[in-house]
Amino acid sequence: MYMGRLITVLFFVMTFSLYAQVSKTEKRIVSAVDAHHSEALKLLEEVVNINSGSMNFEGVKKVGMIFKLKLDALGFTTKWVDGKSWGRSGHLIAEHKGKGKTLLLVGHLDTVFELASPFQQFEMVNDSTMKGPGVGDMKGGDVVIIQAMQALKDAGVLKDMNIIIVMTGDEELSGRPLNLARKDLIDAARVADIALGFEDGDGNPKTAVVARRSSSG
Repeated sequence: MYMGRLITVLFFVMTFSLYAQVSKTEKRIVSAVDAHHSEALKLLEEVVNINSGSMNFEGVKKVGMIFKLKLDALGFTTKWVDGKSWGRSGHLIAEHKGKGKTLLLVGHLDTVFELASPFQQFEMVNDSTMKGPGVGDMKGGDVVIIQAMQALKDAGVLKDMNIIIVMTGDEELSGRPLNLARKDLIDAARVADIALGFEDGDGNPKTAVVARRSSSG
């Protein structure tokens, strides 16, 4: 499911940005995905084994710093936005200046598993199934973002793309006031032409979730 979801995401990104060269570029991207598969799994294991419950501010930032280093190496301009004013750890923001449409890629760094939870470690159940706190919701999605950007760079197309990445640190337990906690995400959304969320969907790599139920109170 992990690789299927990544290829689906890449398909959407490339559909919007590469037009006539999709076929040849897709082949390069798929090769790059395959080449970095083991590296991506190691990254996923590393971040899953760091507790980043919403109220574990140090852990949330530690996960954010790991992704920040990866994005720095890929040529993104990154920053950590401190969340003190809304009572949470903070957010990771990364931007890559290019041309054409602006893509907003959204993830989050926190999980529902706080330090007191007994569920803390990454585990391979078999050769194709893994479990751990935040594997699906959503450190797996964050790793997909990193690997997608790596594949685009390896394929030689990232340099021309306009991308904003926002990984929030309080998705599972929002900070207050909410207008401050969501300001960076809203600011990015206002300039984006296309937004993609990387949280797990219905498990079918042929589909993407375009809407979901929600609640308010």
